[in-house]
Amino acid sequence: DDEVLSSLRKCWNQIVIDAEEGEKKSTTIIETAGGVLSPSSSSPLNHQTNHSLSSSGSRSGMPNSTPKWKWSTQADLYSSLQIPVVFVGDPKLGGISVTLASLEALWSRGYHVDAVVFIEAAKTNSENDREGDIHFGEGNTEALREYIAMKSLRTGKKLIAQDSIVCLPELPPMPIPLNEWYESNEGSFLALHDLLWKRWNSRLLRQPSIS
Repeated sequence: DDEVLSSLRKCWNQIVIDAEEGEKKSTTIIETAGGVLSPSSSSPLNHQTNHSLSSSGSRSGMPNSTPKWKWSTQADLYSSLQIPVVFVGDPKLGGISVTLASLEALWSRGYHVDAVVFIEAAKTNSENDREGDIHFGEGNTEALREYIAMKSLRTGKKLIAQDSIVCLPELPPMPIPLNEWYESNEGSFLALHDLLWKRWNSRLLRQPSIS
């Protein structure tokens, strides 16, 4: 974990230096793979089913064995960096539960979740499947806005701004390139980026350097 974080900090600091020298406004995105509790990239035993080993190499859970975990979750790995999160929600039927569970996992580790983006799920082509006419992504977006408003009112904490919970149209089917999709949604991307940029700048004034 230390090696991964050290490498990330070096890259991050170099990006900051380059941006300052060029006097350019720069946004750096750290994209992770899988869920927030998926094994991180530092996990040396991701390809094996037995992650937890005792100090002697035997399986954990056996008598007199001391578990020695060989992996960490992505949420745990990056928590010390105090980086803000743009979370990609699950747009499918039942996806609101996955989305809320992920957000709660992030909040419990001290993350600032500044935006949630849903990308509408592709509709089914089955004539007998009436769910094909339902936009679950839009439904999950509205459900999350209602949940955030209720939770913020109950806890007295500002969690995620309503205008930072958005739903984008579904992606074109493979192998159609994404160029037109990006261009058609450029306004949504820019509007969200401007909101986040103001929020990030405001927070950076109150936080120490990560170096």
